Amino acid sequence: MRIRSSNYIPLVQYPFTSPRNAVTELTTTFCLRRRVLYAALFTTSVFTLFYLLKYSFRDIDGDLEDLELIFPIDAIPSLPTSYLPFRVPSPPPTSQSTLVKPVLDLPATCLDAYYVHGDACSSPLPPKLDLLWTWVNGSDPLEQQAKMDVQASYGPTNPWRPATSSTQARLYRDHDELRHSMRSVLANFRDYAGHFFLLTSDFPIPATTPNLAFSASWRLGQVPQWLDLSKQTTEGWLDGDVSLQLVHHAEIFRPYDRTNFNSLAIESQLGHVGAISDNFIYMNDDLYLARPMSPASFYTSAYGIVLHLQSDLLVSPVKPTARMQGEWRSMGESNYLLSERFGRRHRPYVVHEAKTVSSALLAEVEQMWPDAFSRAASHAFRETAGPGSPGDINTLFLHTHFVVERAREALLWTWAVARVGGLNDEWREAEARRAWEELGGTWEVAEGKKRELNVQAGRRETLETERINATLIQSGVKDGLGKTTYVFSSMDGFAYATLGVIGQPKFPAFTPDIPERNLPRCFISYDECFAGHSKASDVFKNVAFGNPKCGDCVISALVRSSGPLGLSAFLPPPDRMLSSIAGKVPFLSTPGEIPHLPLAGKWEDGDFSLRAVMSAARFQMVRTWALQLLQRYRYVIGTTPSMFERLTSPKQAWSVLNRIEKNKDAAFLCINDDVVNGDAEVATAFRTWQGQRWRVPATWEKPTELEPVPPPPEAPPQPPTQPSSS
Repeated sequence: MRIRSSNYIPLVQYPFTSPRNAVTELTTTFCLRRRVLYAALFTTSVFTLFYLLKYSFRDIDGDLEDLELIFPIDAIPSLPTSYLPFRVPSPPPTSQSTLVKPVLDLPATCLDAYYVHGDACSSPLPPKLDLLWTWVNGSDPLEQQAKMDVQASYGPTNPWRPATSSTQARLYRDHDELRHSMRSVLANFRDYAGHFFLLTSDFPIPATTPNLAFSASWRLGQVPQWLDLSKQTTEGWLDGDVSLQLVHHAEIFRPYDRTNFNSLAIESQLGHVGAISDNFIYMNDDLYLARPMSPASFYTSAYGIVLHLQSDLLVSPVKPTARMQGEWRSMGESNYLLSERFGRRHRPYVVHEAKTVSSALLAEVEQMWPDAFSRAASHAFRETAGPGSPGDINTLFLHTHFVVERAREALLWTWAVARVGGLNDEWREAEARRAWEELGGTWEVAEGKKRELNVQAGRRETLETERINATLIQSGVKDGLGKTTYVFSSMDGFAYATLGVIGQPKFPAFTPDIPERNLPRCFISYDECFAGHSKASDVFKNVAFGNPKCGDCVISALVRSSGPLGLSAFLPPPDRMLSSIAGKVPFLSTPGEIPHLPLAGKWEDGDFSLRAVMSAARFQMVRTWALQLLQRYRYVIGTTPSMFERLTSPKQAWSVLNRIEKNKDAAFLCINDDVVNGDAEVATAFRTWQGQRWRVPATWEKPTELEPVPPPPEAPPQPPTQPSSS
């Protein structure tokens, strides 16, 4: 549900000083309760006035149903925290839908030619992309009070209690990054941006006196202190044709017990944000767009989702031990799940920059591992003392590799089960011989010899620069690739086949300029990959998951057989039809019939036979179904100039910020707060630099005397000058 202004009534702002010890904590709690009491009394008056006005004017103007009361908090702009009371949906959402959601399909008129010949195929109008930020204000008094309350609920031996290390503090510091992250998008991506969504914390309305009570369905939603609440409309806040919507944790968490401080838990619930675009860009508040960007850096209908991965840094499939902490623990837990479902392998690191997310595929990921998502949502802190086991998942890591692995799985299933296997899952000598010969092998071998095959990848034209530019223009992306380069496409096979366990400097490339000696090679043993199976689905399971190297090499051989473009060697014949035994439902008559393979969390538990997978329809053209399956998981891997910087101290911060200003190429920018000393000085330098770099405020921001005057259009922002050591 898109949040409307009528869901909110602005409340109040507070100043706050963090508690330092037990005495100050008690004092702060007392003062906090007194301040909240005043706020609650004021809010009660507002509510009373609201209903009195509605009652008094009920016979005069029916439009007063949408009456909104605005508390004039802009009169005190120096206060750092504000809230919006909101009502949680009743009953609150409890579970995710079991229906598979549709993606933005390619037009049926060109889908076959796209996969057979590699012809261009795209939707007629390029969609705008929504952007979603997650953010909390760590200095918020209710945030701090809620954190103390949750901490107190953990026993001294509970592995999920928060860690006491100093790294916890940096997770919640705020240097006005969010405001300038949004400004950077407006400056460099406005023409392609749809709606902005901000996902942030909420708190129970504090109990201040027995005589003053609020319904449990009401909570206080955190709001950035710079957001001008008086400019809220029925569509949120507007800056031209870009709107900003607020979403709070209680509205999307499943389950939701209390205020959550765990970024991994929050990310596990992103799929529940309603009314967001089919493909959206996920941002942390430390991420910026530093240069004008094209949608080709994120998503196009012609090429699918754009993923940014690091080929020389891999995550192990081994389940993490208790000693592993931080981001790598969550990635390890996620890769363990991926390996249980798609086969054991090392997978590349997902670069920490703006990420493209498919709403439909994120929902599909959650359907595959519902327990892991629910478990992550229940953990209040990211850095824990235990740690508990199993650890939290990394949702964005899971989503990225899910797309790649589902694309690989779809290719192998389409060939082994939908093309070669029998309609009733038979895999006899005829099917085995056909499969082997389609790969380029010789069936008849001399006595004592084994059926073995050396495969060399073929050259491909999918990612030729001229072809990409022409395809993008045809699809409506007039800016072309912009700062991004496409280095691998799902139309050329499987991206991870050559990475091994230590990674490679680059992903495999097959463009015509690659010397033949540099094209990847692999080896297939018939006995290891195909022998001993009587069902097509069992052959598929073995090559896809049981012996992943078999499947990787099968894909390489079939891509070569398909020629320079397309994937024709994988496809069933156009006239192959599966008639259902008891089918009464027309093909694709309900959302539940969207083509997809089993959602089992472990590959051994899935039934991949043709009839089991395609059982929903009365009769089906197998090729049509397979094409719909393949197009669901299209992707390209892109590289975009970027900078990842850490601020650690005042002197180092000035050096970093000046280095960023001198870099005229980087389009993605991440600046981490890793300050160990001089936080106040770093904060001043960082805020000053951000204000100079992105000077133009959004319309939804409060006016402030401290806002720098925008420079003339031709004058670039000047880097801050490092203060003298004297």
